[in-house]
Amino acid sequence: MGAVTLLPRYDRNNGWFETLPEVPPAAPLIGPTEADVVVVGAGFTGLAAARRLAELRPGARVLLVEAGRIGNSAAGRSSGFAIDHAHNIRSEGFADSAAYERQQIALNRAGQAYLAEAVKAHGIDCDWTWAGKTHAACTDQGARDLDRFAASLDLIGEDHELLDRDATVDRLGIDYYHRALHTPGTVLLQPAALCRGLAAFLPTNVTVHEETPVTWLDEGPPHELHTDGGTIRTPELVLANNGFAAGFGFYAHHLIPVVTWGSMTRPLTDEESASIGGDRTWGVIPAAPSGTTVRRLVDGRILVRNVYHYSRHSMAGGRYRRRAAQAHRVAFERRFPDLAHVPFDYSWGGALSMARNGEPVFGRLADGIHGALVHNGTGLSRGAICGKLIAEMAWGEGSDLLDAMLARGRPNRNVPDPLLGWGVNLYARRLRRQSGREM
Repeated sequence: MGAVTLLPRYDRNNGWFETLPEVPPAAPLIGPTEADVVVVGAGFTGLAAARRLAELRPGARVLLVEAGRIGNSAAGRSSGFAIDHAHNIRSEGFADSAAYERQQIALNRAGQAYLAEAVKAHGIDCDWTWAGKTHAACTDQGARDLDRFAASLDLIGEDHELLDRDATVDRLGIDYYHRALHTPGTVLLQPAALCRGLAAFLPTNVTVHEETPVTWLDEGPPHELHTDGGTIRTPELVLANNGFAAGFGFYAHHLIPVVTWGSMTRPLTDEESASIGGDRTWGVIPAAPSGTTVRRLVDGRILVRNVYHYSRHSMAGGRYRRRAAQAHRVAFERRFPDLAHVPFDYSWGGALSMARNGEPVFGRLADGIHGALVHNGTGLSRGAICGKLIAEMAWGEGSDLLDAMLARGRPNRNVPDPLLGWGVNLYARRLRRQSGREM
């Protein structure tokens, strides 16, 4: 296989991670070692895979390696929505795909359940709240899109509530939106805290090494992974490093590497919080696909998330952060004009890989190498269940859910750079323009 060509380069601007209590020093790999199975990447997929591998084979030695710090990777930089169904279940031709959509919802709910089991069993403090998600519109087009969304949900018997302007204001406390659709089955949470909690309570036969990027892979089996501090030999390898999968040479010409951006305010004062009203915590998904996601957090902060760009090297800093923060400021002040004086404490980016056709990378990649990658922006619930299922596949277990994932297609091939990058960024700008006030 050779050199790993793409590695995370994250800074310390991630608000989710920085607001946690100080974490103990990392324990990087030092020296040569062996394991029965190695998992690369300690996001929600990798954590679930390591947990399930260890549960199924208590005598196996499971090694989980993370290039940075758990909670400061892409998983801990997300918006913190553990969804049950997609943000936009399509309406055109939907009747023909109802069975498929029900299957995808079942996968997501299985992921939620696997996470909920760990949170409850270990008392993981991650602001886990069954608050649902609110799809909100501030344009006539957005309102029509919500009506179509509601019709799609009706076809598959999914609970939802359409809200007029007054009901939307009552729920959110702001009058920016004039129509909303609320679905009850989404969990809102602190993603970095959940990552740290899941890692802290892995089975005892799992060894975790943070700050241990894999820099070279000699494909076997046995496979040999090289790091700055040592080497690992293993017959089984699970790749769960979504945004950086192409660096290992798999589907390198099929994935679209992007960085998405978020900003988080300081905690609101009691007076500022009271001026909003509405529910204590909520999560808004924009009616327009590239609009602004907003969360009101349990600790009194406001999270704003929009803007993404193509990044072949997964750059998440510098001028990109400044531009994103400016866009976040505009979106924040539109929605909270009376809080325009409230600053952002943090602005950060997170890398992920996407596919033009929305398909994942899941299953056997080579002899003794398995992948659960490319969740296309739904990596919390879907990442968790895919991690669990890929572990079961690696150990020879089967299930209907595993069959459902194996039946999915694969990402289609892209045009080469620089055409790909130009195309993705032009498309992103067009969507932002079309979003109008939804931005």
